[in-house]
Amino acid sequence: MLVHAALIRAPARAGELIFGRTLLERLLLVCERAGVRRFYIQASGSDGAAAVRESLGSFRDHPEVRLVGSLAETLDDEPAEALGVAFEGSLVLSPSQLHGVIAHQSTRPGDVAVLESADDGHAGLVAAGPLGRLVKQDHADAARIPTTGRLPFALGRDPGDVREAELRLARDLRRESAPRDAPLARWLDRRLSWRISYRLAHTSITPNHVTLVSTALGLLGAVLLAFRGYGPRLVGASTLLVSTTLDGVDGELARLKLAESRRGALLDTLTDNLVHVTLFAALMIGCYRVDGNQTYLALFAVLLGGFGLCAVAGWRARRNRDQQWLARLERLTSRDFTYLLFALALADRLYVFAWGAAFGSYVFAIALWWATPAEPGDRVSPDDRAGTAGDCENRGLLVELGALWRVAAGRGGRRGRVPAGPGVRGGQV
Repeated sequence: MLVHAALIRAPARAGELIFGRTLLERLLLVCERAGVRRFYIQASGSDGAAAVRESLGSFRDHPEVRLVGSLAETLDDEPAEALGVAFEGSLVLSPSQLHGVIAHQSTRPGDVAVLESADDGHAGLVAAGPLGRLVKQDHADAARIPTTGRLPFALGRDPGDVREAELRLARDLRRESAPRDAPLARWLDRRLSWRISYRLAHTSITPNHVTLVSTALGLLGAVLLAFRGYGPRLVGASTLLVSTTLDGVDGELARLKLAESRRGALLDTLTDNLVHVTLFAALMIGCYRVDGNQTYLALFAVLLGGFGLCAVAGWRARRNRDQQWLARLERLTSRDFTYLLFALALADRLYVFAWGAAFGSYVFAIALWWATPAEPGDRVSPDDRAGTAGDCENRGLLVELGALWRVAAGRGGRRGRVPAGPGVRGGQV
């Protein structure tokens, strides 16, 4: 849905730093993630305008940021019936919440949808609706969206509100990722990962740094599975568990710092696939070295064939419009497998995982193919797919490697900051 403009009454605490970005810059970035391309900021007097400019951060020279004495000036450039969003108070919110307000308003075209902040005084709000009504603050008969959770949060006069806002953003990561997480990732990993992300967000560490560390640990754990001894293989499975937790931190850190990018998501997916291929190859080698049975070498070839079928079935399934069940299915087959791997390593039964993975990949591919008849009329648009599959989309190692190379070479899209919805993983490259 096209959002023509954002109307912002200059926040009283626009210059407060939230995870390294000013509150006003964060607000503009959140709007940009929602597809807003033009911003009108009401600033009073020369001193107020100067303070706003100091708080714009990376938007200081943005051609579509306009300082106005009154938001009514917006209607000189924009049609009154055009869709817009408006903000009041020193608001801290996430992109997913703004998407939610816009989606709620789309069910009642022509009306205004309002979400009040979750702080005790409800000192801020975000509204979506026709620009003409937003300018007039015509919210008398607006559709009120129930406030759930910890956000949005409006900073008051208490200096401790900044820390409270950051904590709320970090804790809200679990709620945002819940629809895309497998059960154990949601119940165990996220309880630890958001705390790690919260601390890293106050440092100069980037999401890509975390991705590379996670990948290094994942490769180390995978290589240890190729050893014969019980101890090294158990340490390898344990290291893979640590890598799994860190694999969620890079995306969380990117969302806290508002540093998501398509290139970061490509890097994250590429390294995930690299670790998985190494893991299964090392697992088969380790089982062969323990038992001396050459069947495991052939089993690896069987597994690769299953992976190929899964890739083809997954590509075919993503062309189908109904993606909700596919997302649920992929959640159940995601990184939670490392917990099973650890349990079998603890019981010294890794060969069970090797056989199960080899033939289970064929069962998964056949089930996916059978359940998703792809018809030309059922193809889903990229926007629809982003809104449903989200992080689940994984096109395979070679495809992602090629995409990453094209982006790095400047042929995969616009360079610089890449607007992204709540489902985008990873950071900037």
